[in-house]
Amino acid sequence: MLLEALILDYGNVLSHPQREDWFETMATQVGASANAFRDSYWRHRRPYDAGLPAAEYWRRVLKTLGQSSYALDQEAVIDRLVKADVASWTEYREEVWDLAQSFRGKGGRTAFLSNGVLEAMARIRADRHLERWFDVVVVSCEVGVAKPDPGIFRICLSRLGVEPARALFVDDRIENIEGAASIGIQTFHFVGGDAVSRLARAVRSLSG
Repeated sequence: MLLEALILDYGNVLSHPQREDWFETMATQVGASANAFRDSYWRHRRPYDAGLPAAEYWRRVLKTLGQSSYALDQEAVIDRLVKADVASWTEYREEVWDLAQSFRGKGGRTAFLSNGVLEAMARIRADRHLERWFDVVVVSCEVGVAKPDPGIFRICLSRLGVEPARALFVDDRIENIEGAASIGIQTFHFVGGDAVSRLARAVRSLSG
């Protein structure tokens, strides 16, 4: 079945992964180990992706780390964490942006579908006019539902105006791939050093 739409995750697909030393640096700033910081960061991320305010997300992270004693300067700590977090997600993987632009230039429909937060999206939109690459932009914090919930995929398909079987969803997380596949969307698991070249071949093959 001819591919009509390409749906791209943002983090680790349109962007490079967060640097491992980022977790170490930020953990040191709040007096925690890198592993503890990483675990707390991801433990509370889903509500943040779905619209939880940044200050509350970081308060939960710090509390889990046993850092609630930051009461007097917590606002300053959180401000630094927010800025560092945004910076860690905005190293763009240009080859995938180029692939989206090429697919769209040949008449395909494109979508940016991300579990994202307001602060990061503000930076991304300031850096890039997303409409140059994408017909549709769906972000979890803006629609109140996050991957892998099938609801966010249905929102994206509705805005694209395509049937599930005629869309290809690309993500690095297997749970999100499974969420898309559960409603009939074709999927590509974006992992490994050759992910970009394999994706390009897959898009060419499916596009006829």
